[in-house]
Amino acid sequence: MKIRSLSALCIVLMMTILSACSTVDSQAQSEAQATVELTTVKKVPLDTTYDLSGTLAASDEYPVSFKIAGTVEAVNGSVGDAVKQGDVLATLDPADLQLKVSNAEQAVDQAQASVSSAQAQLKSAQGGLSKAQASKQSAAASVAAANAKVDSARAAERGVTDGARSQQKNQAINAVNKAQTTYNQNKAEADRASTLYQNGLLTKQEYEQAQTAMQVAQESLNDAKQQLSLLVEGASQSDRASAASAVKEAQAGVQSAQTGIEQANAEVEQAQAGIGQAQAGVEQAQASYQQAIVAQKEASLNLSRTTLISSVSGVILEKEISSGQTISAGTSVFTIGKVNQLKVLLPIADQELKNWKVGQKVSINLYDQVRSGIVKKLYPATNKNTGSINAEVVINNPQQDWKPGQVVKASEQATGRTGIAVPASAVVSTSNKPYVFVNQKGKAVKKTVQIGELYNNQYEIKSGLQVGDQIVSSGADRLMDGDALQVQKGQ
Repeated sequence: MKIRSLSALCIVLMMTILSACSTVDSQAQSEAQATVELTTVKKVPLDTTYDLSGTLAASDEYPVSFKIAGTVEAVNGSVGDAVKQGDVLATLDPADLQLKVSNAEQAVDQAQASVSSAQAQLKSAQGGLSKAQASKQSAAASVAAANAKVDSARAAERGVTDGARSQQKNQAINAVNKAQTTYNQNKAEADRASTLYQNGLLTKQEYEQAQTAMQVAQESLNDAKQQLSLLVEGASQSDRASAASAVKEAQAGVQSAQTGIEQANAEVEQAQAGIGQAQAGVEQAQASYQQAIVAQKEASLNLSRTTLISSVSGVILEKEISSGQTISAGTSVFTIGKVNQLKVLLPIADQELKNWKVGQKVSINLYDQVRSGIVKKLYPATNKNTGSINAEVVINNPQQDWKPGQVVKASEQATGRTGIAVPASAVVSTSNKPYVFVNQKGKAVKKTVQIGELYNNQYEIKSGLQVGDQIVSSGADRLMDGDALQVQKGQ
């Protein structure tokens, strides 16, 4: 009896141990099965097949290059980096250009000094011309005075030779009176000019002209008096000789005055030539200054071009530059693309071209993710090798999660029909009632669904799900209803 009891006890203990081990294994298996991937249910285009494929590219690509040659000092960007307009991509060694800028600035200063010097010389030449013109006016006045003296001397000589009549005497008296009046006026004018000149209110040239006029008037007065004296007293032999000598002397004075005016004319011409040379010097200095300014601006511009700036915002697609490399002007060193919108070239058989048109929608598939694209362009010529015609399709990529270089599949949206579709891996169809697992508060909840056609490895869901439901897209075949979900790391 004791043996039977002991045997029964052993059996119970073994069953308990086996049950515990089974529970542990079941829990471990359940935990292993609970790591899944999730996807959100949404409406997608329902097309038959993806019979076209192509490689994604940036919608717009912009080559970036240095405008000058040089040695690369630093590179800031790499392929795949996002850049903004105005970002610095690379720089060249600026040492040589900095020296050129410094030399150009010195050349500008020197040219400016040359302009100032030439302008001062022009001003001096203009002053010389004014002085020469004043001398010419004075010489002209001297010629006029000398001619007047000749006329007076000849008149005196005739008076001495011919003798005087009463009328001549009266005329001589009148001439003396008139000469006296003229002298008095010119003397008063000369005194006034002297006072104004001493007070700085009259130029030296005007002062000298007033003094000359007074002297001429005084000489005319003296001549008139002598003429009157000759008429009254009568001429002697010596008087006649003296009168003839006075004529010769007056004539010599005319010649001397004419020589003075010739000299004055020469001085004016020389001064005018000096002004011409000075003006040419100013023009040459100003031209040199402008050239120096242009050279300075060019040097400064080239110095600024040692910094390579991104002209657009986008992603670096290509990079052909490294530090220490010698770069030629105009050589493309970066290619920047705008990837918020992508494009793909789809090869269309020429007999199917009639079914395509610009503006038409196209379904684009990448790793079971479907987006709608728009036909932007149909190329006019066929490909030489395949005979197909390219259709350029643009796809919006606001999150920039699709990348240039990825291969996508595409189909024409002929019907325009949309519906709910889920990956085939999410549907468990071991019986005539297919189902999926919906994530509800971290647990797998089994939901029976009605499926339709299979489109591009996705089942159309006719009922059982709504847009926005979160379902298990991978690992559903390992789940039981109510299992806790452990989402794959990274989701």
